[in-house]
Amino acid sequence: MSDPSQKDMNALLDVAKVQQTEQLVLSQLLEKIRFQASHHFVLQVRMGEVSSYLTSVTLRWVTEKVGFAADLPIFRESSEGSKRIPADPVTIDNVQQRQPDWRRQLEMAAYLATRRHHKFPPLLLVGYQRWVYEERHEKWGTDASAMNDSLTLRGLEPTGTYWDLDDTETDFYALDGQHRLMAILGLRDLIKLGQLHALDEKRNPKKGGGLSREEIVDHIHNGTGESHADIHERLQHLMDERIGIEIVPAVRMGETYGDALRRLRQMFVDVTENAKALTPSELTQLDETNGYRVVSRRLLGVQHDLLKSGADGEQRPKVDMIKTTLPEGSDCYTTLKTLAEIVRRYLKENKTLGESSNFASWDKLFAKGIFVRPEDTALEQGKLAMVDYFDHLATIPSHVAFIQGKPASELRKSSGEDNILFRPLVQTALAEALGKLVTRGVSLKNAIEELGRQEKRGQLRLTQRTSPWFGVLCDPSLKMRRHKKNEELCCRLFQYLLGGGLEDDFDREQLRHDFAVQRRIDEEDDVAIDLDGNSVPSDKVRLPNPWR
Repeated sequence: MSDPSQKDMNALLDVAKVQQTEQLVLSQLLEKIRFQASHHFVLQVRMGEVSSYLTSVTLRWVTEKVGFAADLPIFRESSEGSKRIPADPVTIDNVQQRQPDWRRQLEMAAYLATRRHHKFPPLLLVGYQRWVYEERHEKWGTDASAMNDSLTLRGLEPTGTYWDLDDTETDFYALDGQHRLMAILGLRDLIKLGQLHALDEKRNPKKGGGLSREEIVDHIHNGTGESHADIHERLQHLMDERIGIEIVPAVRMGETYGDALRRLRQMFVDVTENAKALTPSELTQLDETNGYRVVSRRLLGVQHDLLKSGADGEQRPKVDMIKTTLPEGSDCYTTLKTLAEIVRRYLKENKTLGESSNFASWDKLFAKGIFVRPEDTALEQGKLAMVDYFDHLATIPSHVAFIQGKPASELRKSSGEDNILFRPLVQTALAEALGKLVTRGVSLKNAIEELGRQEKRGQLRLTQRTSPWFGVLCDPSLKMRRHKKNEELCCRLFQYLLGGGLEDDFDREQLRHDFAVQRRIDEEDDVAIDLDGNSVPSDKVRLPNPWR
């Protein structure tokens, strides 16, 4: 192909110059808006009959300019100096019921402070101006409809797509994202004041349970090794981060006050009722910071005999990726959620795996706090420890049968093997018990071998009246018990049986008492089932002999 003529080259250069000039003009215009106080470059979008405006703002701007939905004057019963019709009781009730739960502020603020890759979805804000409540204001027409939106906007081009929004005379309220707003306010206090108090549901301070900036810094340092100085510096810049916002006007041009109230009320209900939280199983599948969940997924990648597809090429899964518990008829060995909990219990309680792993630091910062992703070396060590754990479990006769293709349902069902080891609650209790026993010096290999011997003797049956687990894991009507106290008792009983008993008389009597209480069949007469299957006074019920 021949080179283009000089004329064509000049034309191309002219086009390039025009484009360059246009880009320069646009850049200067945007810079002018960006650096002009209280002005935002916004993009108009439209769904249904409502236009809204998209932009981004700093977290600091959010703390200074945004209030909660319950404070939006149009949602309140009355406003000082206003003759406007108050919101009806249904609106007030809807807003009050959906006020943020302030108990969540601590954990969400800690999430922003500790998670390097934190992310909040955009906030949906209502833009409100004072004239909305002034019945005789000139912006209300003779037919009581608004003459313009309750936003100050200037069009930047003829299509109505790009606008300059001036927020000087506008107040904003979070229609959706109230908990995100609450978290951002908490982050501000944590950084500025160095302390964030724990609050109850209604925003009242609670005694204890707060969080300091230094605790955050120490937690990040322990989890990642990042220097204290670098962490402090990063925290100081968090309020300059930007979050997306979408703004709808409290009143649209052409709307009456009543029209606006109905629109906002319905929009508020829609966005709060249609939100869906991730299920525990979805969290386990997606979470990249909770070390226990990461290890559980890596275990699936190992394709361990207990955790992979069925034997002999069958594709029957051995881990249920969706459910949080297993019905009796399930042929899965466990659930993904349970697997993550098994990992957590065993690694956290096993203190013999080396200080370098520091598995205790994998836990949450506080009761409902935030995880910091462990280093890959620690994750790999955790995975290897769990492979070893399941390798030992795989030697138990029932587990050998399962690996060879026997359905888990036959091993689990009361009408089948009635084996407690195929129930998630028992799997997590056993993992915790074995972690504690190994820390005390009990060999994992020896403990598992003893478990296998007792299985052959019928000591792992759920519903047999002479089994240690009758009453502890199922009530006298043979219905499975799933309360936390039953799981804790199951764990204590495993420690007692596999650990050679309890030396402390008080601890032993406390275990005997709790054991007898769960085997009661008549609370009024204090009658329980002893290990011979007889009905006796509960104080006559004795603990089984230790297995080792």
